[in-house]
Amino acid sequence: MYQNWILPKDKMQTTIKELLDALGCNLEADTVLDYIQNDSNYGNSNLSSKQVNEYAQRLALKASNAKTFLKKYEDLKSRNIDNLSDIILLFYKLVYDEKKSKFSKPKVAPKPILGDSKHQITKEDVPQIKDKLLKAVDESKKLVMKSFEEKESKLRPNWYSSLDLPNWQKDHPAMSWDFPKEPLPINASLAGVPIVSQENIIIDELLYVFTGIPGNYIIHQTVKDTFDPRTFIISDDLDDALKQIVQQMLPLASNYSIVRRFIEHCNMWSGQVLHALVAAIEILLKDYYTMIAQLETEHMSGNLTLQKLWYFVLPTMHTMQVLAAIVTNIGKSELRGGAVLTVLHDKTNTLMGDARAQEISLFLTERSCRPYLSILDQWIHKGTIVDPFQEFMIEDNELINKEELPVDYSADYWEKRYCIQRDRVPKFLDKFTDIILRTGKYLNVISQCGKAIMKTNTEEIKYSLREQNYGAIIQKAYAYASKSLLELLLKEYDLMGRLKSVKNYFLMSQGDFIVQFMDATEQELSKKIDDIIPSKLESLLGLCLRLSAASHDPYNEDMRVELLPYDLQFQMFKILSIETEEEKEYKQNKDCPPLTGIETFSFGMEVKWPVSLILNHKAIACYQMIFRHLFYCKHVERLLCR
Repeated sequence: MYQNWILPKDKMQTTIKELLDALGCNLEADTVLDYIQNDSNYGNSNLSSKQVNEYAQRLALKASNAKTFLKKYEDLKSRNIDNLSDIILLFYKLVYDEKKSKFSKPKVAPKPILGDSKHQITKEDVPQIKDKLLKAVDESKKLVMKSFEEKESKLRPNWYSSLDLPNWQKDHPAMSWDFPKEPLPINASLAGVPIVSQENIIIDELLYVFTGIPGNYIIHQTVKDTFDPRTFIISDDLDDALKQIVQQMLPLASNYSIVRRFIEHCNMWSGQVLHALVAAIEILLKDYYTMIAQLETEHMSGNLTLQKLWYFVLPTMHTMQVLAAIVTNIGKSELRGGAVLTVLHDKTNTLMGDARAQEISLFLTERSCRPYLSILDQWIHKGTIVDPFQEFMIEDNELINKEELPVDYSADYWEKRYCIQRDRVPKFLDKFTDIILRTGKYLNVISQCGKAIMKTNTEEIKYSLREQNYGAIIQKAYAYASKSLLELLLKEYDLMGRLKSVKNYFLMSQGDFIVQFMDATEQELSKKIDDIIPSKLESLLGLCLRLSAASHDPYNEDMRVELLPYDLQFQMFKILSIETEEEKEYKQNKDCPPLTGIETFSFGMEVKWPVSLILNHKAIACYQMIFRHLFYCKHVERLLCR
């Protein structure tokens, strides 16, 4: 039965299954084996290695992924699989033979869905539905938690996983500079204490409360959310006049508590921008602590009254209110990176009428921008990104590696290697986004070509309400990068020579070559596409290139022959994405006559880096469409002239 098999049946079935998977065909391995069993000619083919390669290339045209199929074919070929040539020939017959290609996987009837009109739900189905719903909810919770963990892990630096850091806030809550989570009850009483003594006691109490230390007569309350305002309970024994003044000053303690919670909420992977913001807030709090210490000195010397305390802290209350409003906006929205800078920039602009508040907001914005603008400076002057916390507006997708991609990689590399993350773009840099992206890309191309990049600007990029500072620096860096890349392409990689070569072949500027080529290939291209031997066309192309004036073209070795599996009209319809009924019928028409070589032929060109950034796969495809139209017109002209 299997007298012509060199491979054992199980090994042959494995080989066939691997090829079917790579081909993306709907044939079953058992179907192919049954056909082999009934084919008396199987195993009698005497194909050369070159012919087998040609059949494999034709099969790749029918594959869902040509590169995957050819890679699998080369892998099996390197393993010296017996009867591989016969299997490839058989696959070719099955795929290109319409009658045999109709074998497909058996269709399985879909299971009835609960809730469908055809399936009536009974009481017996309720427990089953309940179990399925609970299981689905449980799985969805796991997926959500997994996505949160993955998102958090991406924000951490690479070295974080090697550290076992303790949770200080949980293990040592007393280390916090904010109020304890659990307030203590009022145990002390001011009943019977003279008003003068009450004033001294409550001043001492306020100085503690202003720095987040719990008091005996002013008790803080627990907050539900991290950025909720904190409320306080004042002892009922305190004099009403004193209590009223104390209540007016307590918003300072509440706002301080919000700011301190924001500082302690920011952890080590919150990002450089938030770290810089926290450092700037700490500078302001240092002045705040100095003021509290001075007030305490005045109090200890007996020169501080409650009215004086209210007078001294009034300006500071406004400052702390501005800080609390800023950190609440950032903290509740869980912002980071460029989004934080946008909030700070907008806040600074809205405080135009309040000089002191705007000065504070401007100070915070300028300090927070420093790490972000440092990354920007390195990008527009060196073409590199050092962004460990993924805050910068441009993300480097390092998975796309230039060395591992084929020659026509440049379109993917150029478009996908660096991309703009709109949610990370600060508002004050929004109008420069595209220029910033192109500037770094140009410099990156230059550095990958082995050329040194000289930094032309020594001025530091600083934030300002007016964009003249960083706007001029960005424009200057862009002019230098674009000029340097253009000079590199023109002088060292002969871009104009490449474009002239494209004009000669794709636009038929080289008249003698195209005439000789059409004379030499007319007989071969008049055949059906399945009967054409691509290697023969390659040989004729090389011969015509050497015999015509194109022999002086330094890039004639990069020309290739391509037989596309569709005609020009179909290709144009696909590009236009047409939706009329007639055109849909045309696109889905499977009864079209087989195409000839004239209808499917086109030139191809191998373009190397970095010229492939300009003459990429998309650009070559456009030239090919023009060439196919001109080539067919030339063919018709030749027929009319006979």
